[in-house]
Order: sequence, then structure tokens, then C-alpha cells
Amino acid sequence: MKIARIHIENFRSIKSLDFDPGSYCVLIGENNCGKSNILRAPTLLSARLGRASGVSLRRTSTAKTRSTTSSSRCTSTRSLRWRNNFKMEIRGIELRCKAYKRAVKGKPAGSLKVDYVCIGADGKVVSCPAEPLQKGQQFKGQWLPQRVSGDLRESIPFIYVDVLREYDRQNPSSRWSVLRRLFNEVNAEFNSDKTAVKVRQPDGSEVKMTRREAFEQTVQGAYKYLRTERFEEIESRLAANAMEQMGLAEGDNKVGLRFGSHDSTNAFKSLDLYVDQLGISSPAGEVGAGLQSAIVVAIFRTYEELKKTGAIIAIEEPEVFLHPQKARYFAGVLRTLTEKGNQVFLTTHSPVFVQIHTPESVALVRRNAADGTKVSQAAKVELAETDRQALRLLTEFDSQRNEMFFAKKVMLVEGATEKVALPLAFKALGVDINKENLSVIECGGKTKIPLFARVAKALDIPFVILADHDVREIKSDWSEGRKKEQTEKNLKHERWNSDLVAAAAYEKRVFFLRPTFEDVMGLSGDDSQKVDQAFEKFTTITGATLPAALRDPIQALLGTQIAQKAEEKASVA
Repeated sequence: MKIARIHIENFRSIKSLDFDPGSYCVLIGENNCGKSNILRAPTLLSARLGRASGVSLRRTSTAKTRSTTSSSRCTSTRSLRWRNNFKMEIRGIELRCKAYKRAVKGKPAGSLKVDYVCIGADGKVVSCPAEPLQKGQQFKGQWLPQRVSGDLRESIPFIYVDVLREYDRQNPSSRWSVLRRLFNEVNAEFNSDKTAVKVRQPDGSEVKMTRREAFEQTVQGAYKYLRTERFEEIESRLAANAMEQMGLAEGDNKVGLRFGSHDSTNAFKSLDLYVDQLGISSPAGEVGAGLQSAIVVAIFRTYEELKKTGAIIAIEEPEVFLHPQKARYFAGVLRTLTEKGNQVFLTTHSPVFVQIHTPESVALVRRNAADGTKVSQAAKVELAETDRQALRLLTEFDSQRNEMFFAKKVMLVEGATEKVALPLAFKALGVDINKENLSVIECGGKTKIPLFARVAKALDIPFVILADHDVREIKSDWSEGRKKEQTEKNLKHERWNSDLVAAAAYEKRVFFLRPTFEDVMGLSGDDSQKVDQAFEKFTTITGATLPAALRDPIQALLGTQIAQKAEEKASVA
């Protein structure tokens, strides 16, 4: 099962939201923009994991909200089910939550009414006959909306991992934990296992019994050693006081109370996980946060690996507690899970979990007062296979380029020299690009910039392009051979420059340095020294001495008024 479409209305920061997640969906956005709300809404459709993750619908205090219906809908692959001899095609599940405007059936006004309904291929609620259909007879009875049964919710393999990855929230004793679900299957097999095993008795004889009977006998035999006089006194006093409280005399409906070490029908839920390291054994809930996080992630991975059907895994900030190398490894693991038929959702602030050559996997989350939380996707960005290969080569070992997905605005430049110099140029104008959430993205050359521009456009990321014009004047005293060579170079660069303007789709987004950045800044043509020279020159540059060729694209990215205010502030300082 995979979620093909998500629709959410009036849930926390979300007013109305639709998007189509793929097999690997990365939710990116600033803090408090609503990423977690998007991630948590589908968990409500899988009741057990929804409760385990602490997700709930709640009534707010405003009258306007009380009369508003909240809903979360997930559309998935087809599921066929029968009811009353009628075959239903279920394509999705919708949760609706509405507050009563007035008291209804003893419930006060404002009480929440929650409905789970099944959605068909037409997007409407699936209906089924109230009574069994009879062969050869026309049904004239009532049709009722098909509600979501417990077994249907149980069939949704939704796994949710929140950012607080504490083991104690995932141990087998927790009713809604994934470990409990894993051990429920083990327990069912254990209780139904009729294989006989030989068990030695206290008198030395051997008898055959099932594994469960052998376990019960062994535990009871060990348990007797706990029954000290003080222990039995506590147990007997509890029973006597309970009888007295109910007004019962000894012998009249006698009540007995006893302590047991485990639930005989499910001994696995009383298990605890221990960590053995460096000769020390500790409960998993008492080890360091990093190890607890790794254990919790391992639990969910194990659940996925042992299930026969594909899982839907939602993880908040998978980079938490991980070193960069382990974060990159885990990112690879998550992508591998999708290749095995699973679906992965995640929220992240780390470029490691984003790959620019698959921009359709990115869901950029933004929030404003008018629209609430919204999602921009790049599902329609057109990249040829060669483009994807080029981007993958560029970003395989460079997560800095993936910063463009996390920035409010970006400046696309050609190479390392501009990458070093431009942040200092912003600083000369009184703008800290890190504070303002801006990024200067080095694209690996002029010919690669259009690829990045198309991705930025697809995700509605504001951007400007700063590139070398590279068309040089042909001098009359040059030889014919040199003139021909330069003419060919100029034609090539004119073609590339036209590609830049076309990719930007708006000419005022593109700024050319004539003929090159190095010429404008008076840097040496020696490639081995350009970066050092640029850094040395720009550390001393001021807003007043910054060339207009660099000032103009900065102002275009920031907006003229913002840039002027920043420049005035910098000059005063």
C-alpha cells in the first residue's frame, strides 16, 4: 500500500492542502511552517499509531473553528472488500471531525464528532447496502456510508517516528508501540504452538507439554522464591481490606488478590530491552540519547523488514543525534527502503536527505496568515536523463548545493570564486545571508545553471542568476586564426547566455559580468590563485566600493528597499 494523494482541511496550521507524495517524500520548510502537521495528519487514519505518536484532533476555543469541519484524507492503491454480498472498491480513507453547535444526545455543545469513512475511485464516500443483497432481486433498501473498520485501519502499515526517539515510548509494554505489534505476532504463534517439548520435573521424571505450558510451569516454580513472609502479608492484607470495604465476611464470596509476574496470555509485553556494552548492562531507556535514537530507528527498520507488505514510514528529523557520515548512511538506507516497495515520508533541516537530481521528491512547505500551510512540489519539472545524471554527479558529495531547498531566496553562480566572494559582498551591504536565510549556490559552471534554475522555478524558490558574459571584443590587430577562434568562442557563449535567460523565464533575473567576474574585480587569471585573491579582496570591500555589477543582482534578490536600508545601516556602522 502507498499513499497516492493527501488532502487535509482545518488541521492545526493547515486550512486546505492537497499534494501528491511519491515513494520518497521530503518535507522541507522553516520552523513552525507546519511540516509536522502534514506528517502527523495521516497517522490519524491509522488509529493505533496515531495514538502512539500523540496525535489527536482537539476543539479550539473560537466559535468559528467549532463550526468548521476538520478532515484528513489519504488516497491509496485499490482495496476490494465485501459487505452484505456487495463488492466495494476502496481507494482511500477520510477522517472527519466536526464540533456540535448545540447539545446532542447528552453531549454538550462543542463536543467533537469523529467519523472514519471509505472513499471510492470517484473521490466520494463509498456506500453499501444496509441488508444483504439477494441474488436475482432488486435491492430497495437503504444504502449507508461505509465506515472504516478496525481491521481496515490495522491493515494500513503506517509507521511514525517522532523527533523524541526515547525507547520507553516504544517498549513492548506500551499498547500502541511498534515492538508490541511485532511481539503480538510472536505471542500468537507462541500460544498456538502445539509442539511438545520434554520438561524435567522436580522428582527427576520427564513429561511432555507445549512450550507455553513449560514456560508457565518454569515461571511459577521460580516465582515462589519471591514470596517472602513480608510479601505474603502485603498480599493478604490487601485482600482482607478489599473484602471489608465491600462489607463481605470471611467465607461469603471470598475475594482473593495475588500478584503475578506476567500476563499469562502475553508474556512478551513484560519484556525489557537491555544494552550490554563495555561490561555494563543497562536498560535501553537509560542509555544516551544518541543510542536510544538508534535503537528506536532500528525497531522501525526491523518492523519494516519483517512485514510481508510494504510499509509507509514517516520520520521527523532523521538527522537528530547523527554524525554527518551516519546521517548520509541513514539517508541511503531510507532511499533503499523505497526501492524495496516501501514509502518514506520525512521532515528535515539537513541537505543530506535531499537529492537535487530528484526534485520531485521534495515538498517545500511554507506558511502565511492568509493561506495557512501550503506545499510546493516539483513533480512537473522536466529534466532529461542526462540532466539528472549531471546533477547527481554534482551533488553526490556536495550537500551545500542542496541548501537551495532550505533557503528563502538563492543566487545561482558559476564557481567557487563567486561562492566565496558573494557572501562577503552581501555583508558589505549590511546583509548576513545566514541570518536572512539566503544561499549562494555554486552550480559547477555556466552550462549547469539552467538545471538549477528549472528546479528553483518548479518549487517557487525566488532566485537570480549571476554569470560571466564571456563574450570578448575582437581586436583588429589580431591574427585571422585568433579572430576565428574568438568568434567561435563568442558564438558558443552567446548561445549559453541565451539558455540562461530562457531558463530564468524572466530577463531581469539574469545579471551578466562583462566579460567575467575576474575582469570586473581585477583578479588574476591564474585559476589556482583566484579564490584566495577573491577572499582577500572582499574581506576589505565596503558598500561604497562594491561594483554596481555586484550591487545590482544583490538588490534584485533582496528587493531595492530592503537593500537600501541594509546599505544605510552598514554605512552608519
